[in-house]
Amino acid sequence: MYTTDNLSGVPVYEQIVRQTEAFILAGILQPEAPMPSVRAVATEIAANPNTVQKAYTNLLGRGILYAVPGKGSFISPDAKEKLRAELEKKLEGVEQMAAQFAGAGIAKQEVLDAVERGYESAHIRSLRE
Repeated sequence: MYTTDNLSGVPVYEQIVRQTEAFILAGILQPEAPMPSVRAVATEIAANPNTVQKAYTNLLGRGILYAVPGKGSFISPDAKEKLRAELEKKLEGVEQMAAQFAGAGIAKQEVLDAVERGYESAHIRSLRE
């Protein structure tokens, strides 16, 4: 389920967080679904269990997951909505960046092309998963 790239420059725990978010947004992980155990993920990606625990702690702290003592971690019922809300908040940053690009003389079409490339690369990644 999870894949990591130690040479990407992105910490492994962050890669796990991002992949979990993508799985939730894509409907691969459904509300109330159990998460694989920390040990199972660590074994799967050959990582230290503390690294996986750090990712789970991040997701738990944001309310994307919830824990049941003795049972494990589960996808929160409103995880997808929380993730969408976080992304919508980031749109404000995109607007500010667009204003900076315009102020720096970067053509609107260059910015739109960059956004298009981002969408295309996300689509290609989703086809691989």
